[in-house]
Amino acid sequence: MLTPTSHNTNPSCLQKAKSEEVAPSTSSNSSTPPIHRRALIRQCASVEPLQQEPASPKRLRPRSRLDNLRNFLPKHLRSVTVSPSKIRSETMQIQEEKAMQAVPTAPIDASKFVAYVQERRKKRILFKGEYLMVNRSIDNNKCRCDVGSTMMDRNPYPDTLPYDHNRVILPRIDNDENSHYINASYVNSWLRDKAYVVTQAVRTKPMNAEFWRMVWELGSNCIVMLTKVFDFMRVMCLQYWPQTKFQFREIEVETTDVKTYSHFVIRTFKLTRKTEESIETRIVKHFHFTEWELDSFPYISAFIELRRRVRQFMEKNPVDAPMVVHCSNGAGRSGAFLALDANLELMKKTGQLDFFEYAKTLVNSRPHLIDSVEQYMFIYEVLSEAVMCNVQPIEMHLLKERSSMYKAKKNRELLETQETHENKLLMHLTPTLRIGDCAGGHRLENRGKNRDVMVVPPDHARPYLQTLHGESKDYTYINAVEVDGFTRKAEFIVTEWPKQSTVDSFWTLIYDHACHTVVNLSNQGSQRHYPSFIHNKGKANYGPFIVEIMNYHQYPAMTSHMVKVMKRIDPPNAKPAAKIPTLEGVPGYQSRPDIIPGQSFRFKPMYRGRFREPHDSTSSEEDVDEDVSNFLLPPRPARKTSSSQFLNLPRGSPSSGSGGGGGLKRRSRSAEDPFRETFMISDIMATGAQNQQIDAEVRICCVIQVRMWPIENKVPLSTTGLIDVIKMARSWRKRAPDRPETKPTIVMSHNGVSRVGVYIGANICIDQMDIDHEVDVFHAVKMMRINRPQLIDMKDEYKYLYDVMLHWYLSNPDYRIYDKEDSEDTDSQKTSRPPSNRHSIKEKSSFRSKFSFRRRNTTRQNENNAVVEHVNNK
Repeated sequence: MLTPTSHNTNPSCLQKAKSEEVAPSTSSNSSTPPIHRRALIRQCASVEPLQQEPASPKRLRPRSRLDNLRNFLPKHLRSVTVSPSKIRSETMQIQEEKAMQAVPTAPIDASKFVAYVQERRKKRILFKGEYLMVNRSIDNNKCRCDVGSTMMDRNPYPDTLPYDHNRVILPRIDNDENSHYINASYVNSWLRDKAYVVTQAVRTKPMNAEFWRMVWELGSNCIVMLTKVFDFMRVMCLQYWPQTKFQFREIEVETTDVKTYSHFVIRTFKLTRKTEESIETRIVKHFHFTEWELDSFPYISAFIELRRRVRQFMEKNPVDAPMVVHCSNGAGRSGAFLALDANLELMKKTGQLDFFEYAKTLVNSRPHLIDSVEQYMFIYEVLSEAVMCNVQPIEMHLLKERSSMYKAKKNRELLETQETHENKLLMHLTPTLRIGDCAGGHRLENRGKNRDVMVVPPDHARPYLQTLHGESKDYTYINAVEVDGFTRKAEFIVTEWPKQSTVDSFWTLIYDHACHTVVNLSNQGSQRHYPSFIHNKGKANYGPFIVEIMNYHQYPAMTSHMVKVMKRIDPPNAKPAAKIPTLEGVPGYQSRPDIIPGQSFRFKPMYRGRFREPHDSTSSEEDVDEDVSNFLLPPRPARKTSSSQFLNLPRGSPSSGSGGGGGLKRRSRSAEDPFRETFMISDIMATGAQNQQIDAEVRICCVIQVRMWPIENKVPLSTTGLIDVIKMARSWRKRAPDRPETKPTIVMSHNGVSRVGVYIGANICIDQMDIDHEVDVFHAVKMMRINRPQLIDMKDEYKYLYDVMLHWYLSNPDYRIYDKEDSEDTDSQKTSRPPSNRHSIKEKSSFRSKFSFRRRNTTRQNENNAVVEHVNNK
């Protein structure tokens, strides 16, 4: 193979070779074969050139990638003809050998660990070199699985067996010679031997009792579960804990407390073991990480937060027993948690980390604890972020001390330095969304739906629309993104003020995702740029939906619309309805002329029960309530006659009750008509399905719009108005119909970026104060910026969020019982609360009376009278 040289070529020799190549002599004796001409060119190229122009690029071939790979080979292999794949494999082996020589030889200081990871991130082959060296450290003579290989019926995952030298051995049970075996292994930490027990998931019912027997015999008080119960339509682990109480052989397990968070669940179990001599009881905490899917990696901050809570519980409740950790097969995910916990404990004790040496401990303790290079790199990333973001939550009463630090200049500078450091960390750790991540928003038909081309939701976190609307080719897209809350994933949907062409999509978002609350944090600006998306009275059509205003109120800081959203029954250009199936033509079927085909289902007593006479004046409150529920439903599409035909029946009709008295009566059953007692399947399919569909197509939503936040202001004029908005939204969320705790809240602003982060961050911190009695603004903001990195302005909104949380803390005296200083003062001497607390109690009571959504008796009576009058008019 020819390699181009850097020398210039002699022009006279080139001209001679060119003339011989282009116009060769016709004589056979003087003709030169092509191979001789190429040799002549090479000969001329080796001659020292004169100051001439360089050779033509057509005659010189640039160096190929294969030529570059040859330089990495030894000299004795460069002249040998080999395939490109072999050259690449030889090159990779050489690079891996060099990378294995660059492994760390000593623990790394915590101050240098982040730089160490960043350097190796640029050359990922160095991570692979460490991983290969870890696998070479496995002692095959020591790591044997002779016992586990004979107990295959007790191994849910046969590819991961415990080593004989460190497996967990249980006490034997009578009549069961194999009861000593369980697929579990002891693993050491840096500071303690047998600090962990790694086991597999429970896959069979007999293993439930074995698992709890192991927990009892070990004396453990902490279980860490790193797998889902269901993952990709597969049962990864049985739910081995009861909802209330269950007996697993001699051990009784009772679930006493459950706390649900967005990425994990913390349960408290009470274990009781009864013997002939005594009754022993223990408390066990169960930390269930729910966001680690198969063949993927979780959100790093959530993983670190789980470990923080586990270690916090272990420090408050120390026991001389190992921590039980399990995933699905007791391998890679468990190894990642052990590496994180052990190295952070080492850093807390010595200020150093040494994951490379600890990985050798893991692979010699249980198979597949370090399963791949990707997992090895992920553990380094988790440790790096844990070292970098060492920002801990603060107790609630410390918010007052933080606000008082602004008074002194020295403390104010210290606080500003801390805020600057947190801002830099947030900017550094915020993920960058690429165009490929947001491909749906950059499609040609969706570009006009975005107010800003730089603010586009990622495809994996945007809410998809289902109802067909508008004229766009992609009716599933709206510029909105899901944001996790403190207790639930996708608790909020962030969107922008709809454009004139996306108002229909906005109401489709509310309807398809059953949103119970919409919080608009921007005052309406120019009608041209920010069109109205809601009216103040009556009904209005928005695309395929009818929006009816049920209630409208104005308050000093906001306005509220209680709306009912339903689909239009006969939208424009709708196709004719399909024919209702009946039993017409079936032998023995007798048609009834007084009933429309498919409507006899309404007259079955087990469904409707009672009917009103035309001049009925006496009715119970329950009957009126039933009419209220029927009246609020939209008209049924299959019925073309008025509702009075079915409600006001003549006394002499066969469907009316016997006797001439008024009032509500049961329909009499006649033996002459057998179909009165027949369960008509066709009627149920036709009418019952329509009624059920229509009942599900009604959405009740509260739209709250602020009035105290002008568009030109980055933060509100005061915290009082925003606190009132938060209280109203949270109050309605508790009273909204159709399980509001499982439905999202829409939060919007004029651009879908500013203001929204303040509201969501405040709600996350409020939930944290209610559940854990602490505040962590830093991690709340970090979690919000995963799917929309532009949330929270680091200069103004981040600082304002602390002010909102201080206001919320001072306006809720219920938090005082968690204030250590106040509790000590109360124990020493009983003193009255400060005036600010009394004022907050008055504000709280006035707010409840002002924004209460409870139905009063007078309002209910007026609604009942209106419904009765409406029915009589019909």
